[in-house]
Amino acid sequence: MIDFNQTKQYTLSIRLSTDGFCFAVHDPQADSSYAYLPFAIDPMKSLVANLKSALKEVDMLRHTYAKVKVLVAEASYTFVPKEYYDHSCARDFYLQNFPQSASNIEVLHNYVGDDQAVVLFGLDHLLYQCIIDRFPKAEVFVPVTPLANLGLEKSVVGTKRYCLVHLCRQYADLLCFADGEILFANTFYGRDVADIQYFLLNTWQTLGLSQKDDTLHVAGQSRNVKVLVRELGLFIKTIHTIHPAEEFHSTELARIGEMPFDLQALIACE
Repeated sequence: MIDFNQTKQYTLSIRLSTDGFCFAVHDPQADSSYAYLPFAIDPMKSLVANLKSALKEVDMLRHTYAKVKVLVAEASYTFVPKEYYDHSCARDFYLQNFPQSASNIEVLHNYVGDDQAVVLFGLDHLLYQCIIDRFPKAEVFVPVTPLANLGLEKSVVGTKRYCLVHLCRQYADLLCFADGEILFANTFYGRDVADIQYFLLNTWQTLGLSQKDDTLHVAGQSRNVKVLVRELGLFIKTIHTIHPAEEFHSTELARIGEMPFDLQALIACE
């Protein structure tokens, strides 16, 4: 159990999504000390309005924490190799791919793989300001960052290429790795399993991945996971379904079945 009189030594992890919010608190020094709370949002209101409501209603968010990490799902992102990245040009890099996002956007960045690459992403300025006003030292991430770090840990030079697909209700993140480096990262939108299957197999073929030798790992809470694994099994020999309790066995939070996989990855990669 969490002692909320001791929060200055705890980490607060927040996931913001149009599907709903969730909040997790854990003590990095005591694996058994944690708390988790899903929060239903009003789909007719903006993320900013919903976050303001949560900050008023949820007692967990009123405390001071040693570290605050905020994961914002569905944000547009782009990768930049570290050797080409210049922080002063971050906004230009981002707008090169997303020119329609020129106004009211805060361009933020995450590093992945021991600074192997930089993930640039855009956040609504009002949403970012709401986060920072309440948690001035908060670290803000997009889901692809912890997923990329997780994949890089498993991608070893000279081994089979490793691909990770993370299924959510309305989209899927796909990342591929080879020889300890990120080979591909993208997010495909679509609720239909056939759409995700098409995008994934097209990427598999484009990258020249082997149907027999390379591996695919599937994660997510979507009820489509089993269907996708069954359908892809007709084309890809080695497919593994990721079970968080086994993947993140060092944290008790992984045993919470409804916790989104990307948030579990963010906490585990701390």
